[in-house]
Amino acid sequence: MDCPNEKILSSYLDERLPEGERSKIESHISECNRCLDFLLVSFEAQGKKRKCPALLKEKIRKRMGLKEKKKRPELKWLFGAIALFILSFVFKRFFLQFLTASAILGFKWVMEGEAARRVVMIFKGIEAKEKDTEAKRVHHS
Repeated sequence: MDCPNEKILSSYLDERLPEGERSKIESHISECNRCLDFLLVSFEAQGKKRKCPALLKEKIRKRMGLKEKKKRPELKWLFGAIALFILSFVFKRFFLQFLTASAILGFKWVMEGEAARRVVMIFKGIEAKEKDTEAKRVHHS
């Protein structure tokens, strides 16, 4: 199936498609990262007032490597980093060791956050689009 146009994808987000077309779109977005990216960006642009279609939410979750929604498990790294930072001042003899460990846990906290995953996903999408554009340019030359 060719990629659906923006109007059809928008209708999918607005839940205005018949069930048959809807399942075709869902089948397509399960395989097409470009359309999934478009839907994600379109949904986020509409704001939080709308409910995300369940399948789209699941595809996004899988694509980002997220399992079931948890209660912010990455906060353990933040609290660990804060605790080690405080300990670096309490035990001045081990200041650099505690400070280094705090920085490592802080970095882990940042990298496990959902925002970091989104940034990675966006850069992968940009890279794929650039490769696609380059392939088209070479093909037409």
